[in-house]
Amino acid sequence: MKDNVFSLDLKKYPLNQRIIEEVDFPSFYGMQEVKTPIFVHRASQKISPCIIVTSCMHGDEISGMRIAQKLMTSRLKLQKGTLIIVPLVNIYGFLNKVRYLPDRKDLNRFFPGKNVGSFGTRFAYFLMRNFSEVGDCFIDLHSGPAGRLNIPQVRCDLKNKAVRNIVNDIDIPLAVNSSLRDGSFRQAIDEKGKICLVFEGGEGLRIDESVTQSGMHFIKSVLRHYKMITPGTRSKNQKHLLIKKTNWIRASEGGVLINKFTLGHVVKKGQVIGELRNIKGELLRKIECPANGVILGMRRTALVMAGDSLYNLGHIGKNQPFEEEIFDWDEI
Repeated sequence: MKDNVFSLDLKKYPLNQRIIEEVDFPSFYGMQEVKTPIFVHRASQKISPCIIVTSCMHGDEISGMRIAQKLMTSRLKLQKGTLIIVPLVNIYGFLNKVRYLPDRKDLNRFFPGKNVGSFGTRFAYFLMRNFSEVGDCFIDLHSGPAGRLNIPQVRCDLKNKAVRNIVNDIDIPLAVNSSLRDGSFRQAIDEKGKICLVFEGGEGLRIDESVTQSGMHFIKSVLRHYKMITPGTRSKNQKHLLIKKTNWIRASEGGVLINKFTLGHVVKKGQVIGELRNIKGELLRKIECPANGVILGMRRTALVMAGDSLYNLGHIGKNQPFEEEIFDWDEI
């Protein structure tokens, strides 16, 4: 990346001021300037604890951008540490309303990146160079892609004691064990011995203010955990449903999907949660739940092909073992 692009220098930011500035990211094709907003609030001379909030790692996941907007315009009174917000990480995908970078690659598969190689590799390196050293805890905001809706949840490595310590203190009802994905931002941060929590909620290219509210509660509870803000008024939601195993229920054949349940419903093994019908309306197959669980995510488009992902099921029950997550192709 050229020398004129953004380089984070926290020493230049005055104490106790909320700074929002437009900074230079790598240009389009070396011709058109690309600027994106960065929010920095230093509350103390000591930078740590430093919380970094990122959103739009995938350009079409704008529900995270809305959470970042609300956070930047709220009047949080930081008592110590530093809060950094990058609301449009993949500004390129955002401008084109797509998930990917200009080279049609997924940015969240290139971390930690290198200063040579493809644009995705170089851009991931640019982001890591600027933010990975100063942050203590990272919050990466995501949603389902267009046509798939996810219930608000935090995804993290629940086997990690430091992560569990935070999860037990946060304001969100669902915590889902999620394996580290090769090349993901979360994996790169984990390899540095730091914590990265992924917030999932909503659907690509859509904004839902109930998801925004859940994301705000979640981030504020993380700031409270680090004693960066006063306790204030907080939700009485103290119980967390810990999901140790998830799987996608897929269409066995093509057809028209009829949903029988919505997000967040607790369903039992053998219960019919949907139907596949042909174009004449005739029943092709009833979709039965393979285990007791809660619906974490679901398809919003009715026309499906064989193999399409329909429902993301979080398994519940006593003595559930931790199991490695089987990722769908476009999962975070």
